[in-house]
Amino acid sequence: MKMRKLCLSLGMALSLVACSNELDRDVSQIPTAQLGAVVSSIDTNPYFQSMYKSFQDTASENSQLNLQLEVSKDNQELQNSQIEAMLNSGVKALVINLADTKVGPELAMKMCNRRVPVIYINRSPGAKALQECDIAYFVGSDDYQAGMLQAQLVLENWNEHPEWDKNGDGKIQVAVLEGNPAIHSAKIRANWAISSLKFAPERGLGSEGVDVVFQETARYSFDVAKEVVGKWLDSPDFNKVEVILAGNDNMAMGAGETLEAANKKVPIFGIDGLPQAQEAIRQGRVYATILNDADTQARIALRMAANIANERPATEGVYFDMDESGTISIPLKRIEGL
Repeated sequence: MKMRKLCLSLGMALSLVACSNELDRDVSQIPTAQLGAVVSSIDTNPYFQSMYKSFQDTASENSQLNLQLEVSKDNQELQNSQIEAMLNSGVKALVINLADTKVGPELAMKMCNRRVPVIYINRSPGAKALQECDIAYFVGSDDYQAGMLQAQLVLENWNEHPEWDKNGDGKIQVAVLEGNPAIHSAKIRANWAISSLKFAPERGLGSEGVDVVFQETARYSFDVAKEVVGKWLDSPDFNKVEVILAGNDNMAMGAGETLEAANKKVPIFGIDGLPQAQEAIRQGRVYATILNDADTQARIALRMAANIANERPATEGVYFDMDESGTISIPLKRIEGL
């Protein structure tokens, strides 16, 4: 039976309630272990580039870790073969950033049946898959909370900037850039942001208070977001858009670049808190974002994997609480006004 510490929810408040203090940055006590880690893609996604670098840095700082690190190029079949190669080479635990979350439950069951400990990172195979396996865990952030916090930022600033309401109707006309449709969290972020704009306590505008002018996937891609927003600009309906919600910073920055080139100003809200996005906030191309801490996620995941490989408690040396499904959710943080 998995030994878990339970983090109690304090309801559906918009502001994040952290259930623990901060990560102990002294990683010198990570036990010796042979580990494998796979990242879905780093070619066009700065967030996963950051995660990959954190894996590299943690292994470099801890010579007792023998880490095999691979990139799956958004290809689940390639990722499966990389996992098999790692297991054949003798790794004792895995950290997996799924290329396709739809196969997450199946992969989790397969690894569990083979008694392979896995820490899933950033993309979960699902609470049910985690609960059914005593050696499967997840480290990431709460995508529901990310959408809610994004909406909170919009609503607070909407009240402070009456000039955003172009037509003076008291409603928000919004355009939404969704992430990769193969990733379940992409839809969660978008839907909860829209729902929270409508129904957030105190500030919500009601079911008739938000009009979605455009909602389209840009696959978490900077370049695809540029293309999508460029297409929107060709439509007369774009003149109605008062706020743009992007499911990650990469899309927010792509949208910002397209609007800047067209000499258009619309407040854009992202998610991830990338350094590049923070610079875009300073330069006025993005209005605000939500920090989704890739570095902390990577470091905790490797620590947990090394613990389990040494038959130690998964959370030894980890100063965030784990819920009953085996999930550690890293607190999110608003970034604005830089």
